[in-house]
Amino acid sequence: MSASSLFRTLRRLVPTKQRRLFDPSYNDLLQEHLNADGRQGVTFGFRVLTLVAQCHALWLRDAGQRVLARPRLAHSRRRSSMLGLVANTLYDMRLAIRRLVKRPGFTLAAVGTLALGIGANTTIFSVVQGVLFRPLPYPDADRLVGVYRVRPNWSTSPARLNGVYAVPFQVLRDWDELTPVFTHVGGYANWWFTFTGGDRPERIVGANATSETFTALGAQPLLGRLLGPEDDRVGAPPVAILSHRLWQRRFGADSAIVGSSVVLNSVLHTVVGVMPPDFLFPGYGDHQLWATFEDELKEAGRSAAFLQVVGRLAQGVSLDAARRAMDAVNRRIVELHPDEDAYRVVLVPRKELLVAESRPALTLLSGAVGLVLLIACANIANLLLVRASERRREIGVRHALGAGRGRLFVEQLGESAALSAVGAVVGYFLAVVGVRPLVAMFPVDLPRASEIGVDHRALAFAAALALLTGFLTGTLPAIRSAGSSMADALRDVGRTSAGGRQRNRTHAALVISEIALAFVLLAGAGLFLKSFARLTSVDPGFTSENLLTVPVNLPGTYRTSNDATRAFFRDVTERLAALPGVEMVAQVNQMPLSGQGSSFPPTFIETSSGVVENNVHEAVVTPSYFGAMDIPLVAGRLLASDDRQGAPTVAVINQTMARRYWPDEDPIGRRLKIGAAVGDTTWATVVGVVGDIRYALSSRPFSEYYVPFDQRPVSYQTIVIKTALDVPAVAGAARAAVRAVDPDVPTRVSRLDDLIGASTAVARSRFAILVIGFLAGVAALLAILGVYGVLAYTVTQRTREIGIRIALGAGRENVLGTVMQRGLLMAGTGVAIGLGLALVTVRVTESLLYEVSPTDVPTLAIVALLVAVAALAASYVPARRATRVDPVRTLRQE
Repeated sequence: MSASSLFRTLRRLVPTKQRRLFDPSYNDLLQEHLNADGRQGVTFGFRVLTLVAQCHALWLRDAGQRVLARPRLAHSRRRSSMLGLVANTLYDMRLAIRRLVKRPGFTLAAVGTLALGIGANTTIFSVVQGVLFRPLPYPDADRLVGVYRVRPNWSTSPARLNGVYAVPFQVLRDWDELTPVFTHVGGYANWWFTFTGGDRPERIVGANATSETFTALGAQPLLGRLLGPEDDRVGAPPVAILSHRLWQRRFGADSAIVGSSVVLNSVLHTVVGVMPPDFLFPGYGDHQLWATFEDELKEAGRSAAFLQVVGRLAQGVSLDAARRAMDAVNRRIVELHPDEDAYRVVLVPRKELLVAESRPALTLLSGAVGLVLLIACANIANLLLVRASERRREIGVRHALGAGRGRLFVEQLGESAALSAVGAVVGYFLAVVGVRPLVAMFPVDLPRASEIGVDHRALAFAAALALLTGFLTGTLPAIRSAGSSMADALRDVGRTSAGGRQRNRTHAALVISEIALAFVLLAGAGLFLKSFARLTSVDPGFTSENLLTVPVNLPGTYRTSNDATRAFFRDVTERLAALPGVEMVAQVNQMPLSGQGSSFPPTFIETSSGVVENNVHEAVVTPSYFGAMDIPLVAGRLLASDDRQGAPTVAVINQTMARRYWPDEDPIGRRLKIGAAVGDTTWATVVGVVGDIRYALSSRPFSEYYVPFDQRPVSYQTIVIKTALDVPAVAGAARAAVRAVDPDVPTRVSRLDDLIGASTAVARSRFAILVIGFLAGVAALLAILGVYGVLAYTVTQRTREIGIRIALGAGRENVLGTVMQRGLLMAGTGVAIGLGLALVTVRVTESLLYEVSPTDVPTLAIVALLVAVAALAASYVPARRATRVDPVRTLRQE
C-alpha cells in the first residue's frame, strides 16, 4: 500500500472534527520514508502510522478516555477550568519528577550546580542586606550625619573620613552653640581601657564620649541612665556605661551594678548605666564600655583635634541646607579665630560612613556570584536542551495526537522548575551554613556583623532565585519542545545532522555565553593575584623576621608623671633584654603597618622660605629601634643613649620629609618645633636621616620624624623584641616582666609578620583571591564542561556522518581537527565577548587593586590563553572519540 492510500484510509476512519490531526503535509513525508532505502526509516514510519491508528481507535471506542494524550484529549472541557489547570500542572510536575528520578546522575549534577549558584547568591544577599540595606538601629536614622573639620587637601570620601579624628573640643562647642541645623551634636574618640580589679588586668575596646553623642543617637539604656550634661563639665567625677556583653561576662548580669565603681586606666569610675544588647555605637570596633573624657582633654586647645562628631539634623533641615549652614558657621568661627581659616566642614550621612569600607568588596562579591549563577543556568539549559532533543520524537507524536503547545511548554518547564526548587532548598541550607565563615573571612570589620544571618528575607530571595533560574533554564528547552511537531520528528529521522543547525547554534551560543562570563571572573581573579604578588613584594623599609611585639598602654596614673613612665619602660626592657635568646629590645609608640597618624599638635618646620606648619607623622622611639628594625641610616647619625632628658632636643627624619621640606639641601642642623600650640617652645635639631618605612603596604611612605623616648615619653608604647624564639617561649616571660613592674598592666605578644599578614591591604587582597578565585574556578569548570558536553553530544549524534566520511577516505586527523576546531571556535568567540565585558566590568575592582590596572594587558592575555588551552583539552576527548568511529559498523547499522 502506498503512503497516499494509507493516509486516505486512516483519514476516513476518524470523525470529521478529528481529521485535522491528519494534516495533508504528512502525506509527502510518509511517502519519503516508505521509499527510503534504509530499513530504519520504513520501520519508524509504519510504527508511527500504526500508533496513530491504534490511538484513534481507542479514542473512538472509549470516548476519549485512557489514551496517550490523556490530559488534553480526555479532558478538553476542563481547559477553561482553573481546577483543571491546577490538576494538569500537578500532573505535569509528577511526570517531571518521575523522569528526573529515573535519571539520578543528570538530576544530581543539575541540582548540585544550581544549589551552588543559589546558595552563594543567598549567602552574599544575606551579608549585603544586613550591611548595606538594613536600616541603622536608631530612631530616624536617616537624619544622623558625621561632621568633620578637614583641611582643603584632605580626601572627603566616606571611606577615608570614617577613621579621621579631627575635631577639637573647642570647635565642637562652637558648633553646638552657633548652628541651628542640629538638635544634638556630640563627640567621641575610640580608646583602649585597662580594666583592673579582677584576677588579671584586661584590655578592653571602648570610647570616650560626650553626653550629646548618646542623645543624638536616640539611645536608651537597659539599666540606669546615659551620660548627662553634668558629666561633660570640667571637674565632674568620672563615670562609665557598660555594654550588655561586658555586663554579662564580667559582672554576671548583676542588676545592682549601677552605682558601683570600676577601675579603668587606674582611675575610679562610677557605673551609671548598662546598654541594651542591640545598641550600636558609631565608632570602630566592638565597644564594651563608654566613659567621660579626662579634664585635660576637655580643656585642650583648638589644635588638639581628636574627636569624631555625630549630629542629628533638625526636622525639616535637608543635608544640603545643613552643609550651607555649616559653611556659614565656619566663616563666623574664622572671624573669631583666624587660625580656623585652614579648615572646612564636611557633612556625610552616618550610614555612608558605616558601610564605606565594606561596599566595594560586597559589590564585587555580588557581581561575581551573580555571574556564577548565570553560568550555571546556561549549563543547565544546555543539558535540558539535550534531553528535549532526545524526547523530540515522543513530543512530536504527542503533538500530532492533539497535545497543545501550551501544555507541552508547561510540561517541559515543570522539569526545570523541579530542579530549581530542589536546588534552592539545598542552596538555602548551604547559605545557612556558609554565612558565618564568610563574615569571619571578610578583610574589614563588617558593621553589625553579629546581626548578619540568613533570615526570612534570604528565604524569599532563594525562592525568587528558584523561580528565576527555573525560567532561565527551562524557557528555551520548553519553547523548542512545544515547537516540535510530527513533521519535525519524521524529518529528523535518517538524517546525519546532530539535530539540525539551529539546535547546534543554540547549544554553541549557551556555551559561548558561559565562556564569556567565566572569562570575566578569571580576569578578575588574575588581576587580584597580580595585585597580591606586587603588594607582598613591597619593601616595607624594615625587616620583620624574628621580631615580636608587645603593645603596652599604661594606666592614667602614669600620664601625670613622665618619670614614672620612663621608669616603667626602662625596668621592663631591662628584664626582657636579660632573657636568654633575646638579641635586642626597643620601643616605638606606633608600629609600622598599624595605620598612620599625625603629630599632635601640628609641627612647625624651619625651611629656607620660613617656618611651615603641617601635620607630620611623629614616632617616639628608643635609640635601639633602628637597629632592631634594620632601618638604614642615610645621613648624619641615629639617636643615641646620650639623647636623654636634659640634653639638647634632637630628631631624626626620614627621606620623604627631607625631600619635601629641604629639597636639594642638607637637612642636618635644621629645626622643627613640636607642640608649640600647647606651650612647648623647644626646637628639635635634625641630627640624621633614615630610610623610609611604610605604615600601610598599599600607600607610599609619608613624612615622618623620630624623637627620643627619654625626651618625649608617652604612656602607650610597643616593645619590639628581636629574638629567634617563638611566641609561646617569650609570651610568658614578657607577661612576667610586665607584672613584676606593675601587675595592673595587661600584655599581648604577637609576631610582626602576623601583623603584616593581618593588615587591611594584605587581608583584602588575600580575601579577593580566595573568594573570587574560587568562584572563577567554578565558573571555568562549568564553562569547560559545557564545551565538552556540546562536542560530546555532537559527536554522538553525528556518528553516522563521521563513519561515512571515514569510509569515503577522510583521514582521522581531519576528523580530529574538525571537532577540535569547533571547540576552539566557541572558546575564541567566548573570549572575545568576555574581553569586551571584562574591560567594562572589572573597573569596579580598581579601588581594591595595588599598582595594577583593571585593563592590565598581560593578565588578560594570560587568562585568554588559559581559557583557550582548557577549551582545547575539553575538545580533545570527544574529538578523539570521533576518530575511533568504525565505518564498517556504522554502514552495517544503516
